[in-house]
Amino acid sequence: MYYSTIRFVILAGILIAGFCFSMIAWSSFSLSTDHLWGYLFRFDDSSMEQQILATLRAPRVYASLVIGANLAVAGVLMQGLTRNPLASPSVLGINAGAACFMALASIGFLHLDALPGILVAAVGGLLSGGVVMLLGGFFSPRPHPIKLVLAGIAVNALLIGLTRASVILADDMAYSVIYWLSGTVTNISWEQWHQLWPFSFAGLLMAGLVAKNLNLLALGEDVATGLGLNVAMTRVVACCAIVLLTATSVAIAGPIGFVGLIIPHIARKLVGSNFLLLIPASGLYGAALLVWADGLSRSIAFPSETPVGVITALIGTPCFILLASRSKLS
Repeated sequence: MYYSTIRFVILAGILIAGFCFSMIAWSSFSLSTDHLWGYLFRFDDSSMEQQILATLRAPRVYASLVIGANLAVAGVLMQGLTRNPLASPSVLGINAGAACFMALASIGFLHLDALPGILVAAVGGLLSGGVVMLLGGFFSPRPHPIKLVLAGIAVNALLIGLTRASVILADDMAYSVIYWLSGTVTNISWEQWHQLWPFSFAGLLMAGLVAKNLNLLALGEDVATGLGLNVAMTRVVACCAIVLLTATSVAIAGPIGFVGLIIPHIARKLVGSNFLLLIPASGLYGAALLVWADGLSRSIAFPSETPVGVITALIGTPCFILLASRSKLS
């Protein structure tokens, strides 16, 4: 317990440092910690630097924190439900499905203008995730982890191809959609932040509610049922949380990959497999990763910005290969 507390304190320090770094680093204006302190505790309307922090930096940094937590927690839930170490929203097609529906709707191929973007993404993520689980035998008595991953790869490839084809056919909007598909928090405003946080809070709350049930489910469905767990209800609530967290994040920032894959493994090494600790730890690690990635994304080609999804892919791809090579999937 002592060491877990120390690790959470260290993690909090990394998170705070990442917040400060992302708020003031790599700007065309000279921003300092004094400006950040003033923005946080004694806001001055006449200070241009504090106005920049308030209107441009704050919403994207707050969104990065929440989106990182969303994707990491969604990854924990997926790995807990499937008992597959390679499961994540990006691997099992939820990211790609949400992004595909958002891209098709924004281009005009799907006439869903009356629906909010988060709902459009949720429909796409739910459909693609359901197809992957059906093809991968998730609902069979003994689902095979390799079959599930292969189904996710196949559906991912189909959806990515469909998305790219739609972008080519609508070349007047191609650049903006392609940039969004790379995963970016560049243009997030306070309006988008107010769309993001309520759904994220609901999804994270649902994840917390099923944490204890996932501990029982890890013992096996037969044992969990014998202990009085409603397995079907646990799956439904967890799946709703996964879709809500992923769809909300994709609708705001595009498909950002690998956060939900690598963060649960890092958190599991540090706090163990107890979901009561693993879920909050993963959320904090995910938030820290994305806020640092946001700061780094501005440094690569300053003053231009690299999509934050590129940074997470550069970090996540070698980690995915390492996990795949070490996983016992027999």
